[in-house]
Amino acid sequence: MNKLIAISLPILLCVHVFYCDVALAMQDPDTQLSDIRQREFNDSFDVLLAGEQEIPIVIQESNTPITRGVAVLISEAGHNPFSHHGLLQLSTSLNSVGWVTMIMPAPVTGFTVESEPLTDSPAESNASQDLATSETDNQEMHARTGLSRIAQDAFDTHQQDLILRMQAITSRTSQYPGFFLVIAQGTSAAWLTKIYAENLLGSPDGMVALSPHWPAREYNNQLPMWVSQTEMPYLDIYTPWDNKWAQDTVAQRHIQSVKALKMIYRQRELIGQQLDQQQFARLGKEIYGWLTHMGW
Repeated sequence: MNKLIAISLPILLCVHVFYCDVALAMQDPDTQLSDIRQREFNDSFDVLLAGEQEIPIVIQESNTPITRGVAVLISEAGHNPFSHHGLLQLSTSLNSVGWVTMIMPAPVTGFTVESEPLTDSPAESNASQDLATSETDNQEMHARTGLSRIAQDAFDTHQQDLILRMQAITSRTSQYPGFFLVIAQGTSAAWLTKIYAENLLGSPDGMVALSPHWPAREYNNQLPMWVSQTEMPYLDIYTPWDNKWAQDTVAQRHIQSVKALKMIYRQRELIGQQLDQQQFARLGKEIYGWLTHMGW
């Protein structure tokens, strides 16, 4: 019994930390900032004003005598970038090779789950009918899994929120010399790809996209086109454990970029287990190799 408790306790602690990170990431900016102020020392984070919102960010200085530039790291919507399971791990790798890093959470607009209205339980007389149609329903549900899950107004609001955050943090990067690199994850990578392709923001010197995707077929199918239309060097990272949305566009992201003669496009697979400390270190080396290849 004691051995079982000893094994279970670390697992429960990990689960607790994971759900705390998810809860923090899905909060609105004001609540998120309030929680971080309670959890962290004041000198361990900074506050960025994006429009009328105060956004918590973490700035980590370069560990080398010469600074190569600033890398802005933006998490996926719903992920806590300040967690030791998040982009904070990658930040440490970049600091060791001469990069100042600024870590910023993504907006959560359009990704909050709305509960369905309560309805009465079906009568027992309908049980046989439900059973008879269950196979058809399952087939229809499978066919509809690729339909849009993001309302247009929520999509536009999220994009505008992200633009405001990027404008604010880009202004902050001007305090440092060197290159300006953007590293974005998941949905944030997809949105920023679209934003830069449509020239809604000035392009950075380079961008790293970690498993870019949208959980909406209408937008996700256009992602390869937007990747090919970006003007900056683009490192496209994918992994074996990506969700289906990201996996669906891997081949086309590469094909369309090659057909468009996109300059300095590289697509790399990060093999191995899911992102942990070792994988973030490997990702840091992949990024460093790409930057070195470009002469940075």
